[in-house]
Amino acid sequence: MKRCLPILFASALAAQPGMAPTGSLSLEIGRQIYMGSCSGCHGATGEGSQGPSLLSGRASRLPDQTLLSSIRNGLPGTSMPGFPMADDKVAQVAAFVRSLTAPAISTPVMGDPERGRQVFFGAGRCSSCHMILGRGGYPGPDLSNIGVERTMAQLTESVTKPSARILDGYRSVTATLISGHRLQGVAKNHNNYSVQILDKAGKLHLLSRDQIVKLDIQDASLMPPLADAGEAVHLVAFLSRQSARVKRGDSR
Repeated sequence: MKRCLPILFASALAAQPGMAPTGSLSLEIGRQIYMGSCSGCHGATGEGSQGPSLLSGRASRLPDQTLLSSIRNGLPGTSMPGFPMADDKVAQVAAFVRSLTAPAISTPVMGDPERGRQVFFGAGRCSSCHMILGRGGYPGPDLSNIGVERTMAQLTESVTKPSARILDGYRSVTATLISGHRLQGVAKNHNNYSVQILDKAGKLHLLSRDQIVKLDIQDASLMPPLADAGEAVHLVAFLSRQSARVKRGDSR
């Protein structure tokens, strides 16, 4: 996939093998093939480079045979070449492409969700700032439905590079007040006249600028990156299975 994967048309195609069942190991193999052959044009996470982005969702909505054929045979009349690989390899790459836009909860995981739960509520101290189904703290986003709202790539980035993309209302802020008191938390709203700060206790402080001696709004997240790669895999696995709809017999 050295060039590009533009919008494909569901035209009549030669018969191709269907998508193979894909577990976490097969998905990882597909990722490795993609990184070696496709990422130069489509980006490491499908964001696009020389070729178009694969994150619009269009690639994930293609019929199986269309996606498989485009990978194997390329697209005549474009700079997208074919990749004559074994059927299982083509299917693994196709499955990885689909996973780029699939909700994390529907994607196979390499890690152990139970071990990730222990990281979240234990040594990782994630629950000191985040809440899941009413358990946890502030001021980070509620993660009760995060497995439905984010892809695996987005969850991984959030855990390992939390400052890469900071949601509005969650930028780290420190305010030094005229009284000498310092407030730290996240800036929910701010303008030239006032600022709203949500602190780690979950209290919202409404401050006018004349109450503040110094206001430091940072481009970095309050959340530190999880340095242990092994723990990160398990934590992402745990987060990927979080849905606000609790299944019967589910234990969290």
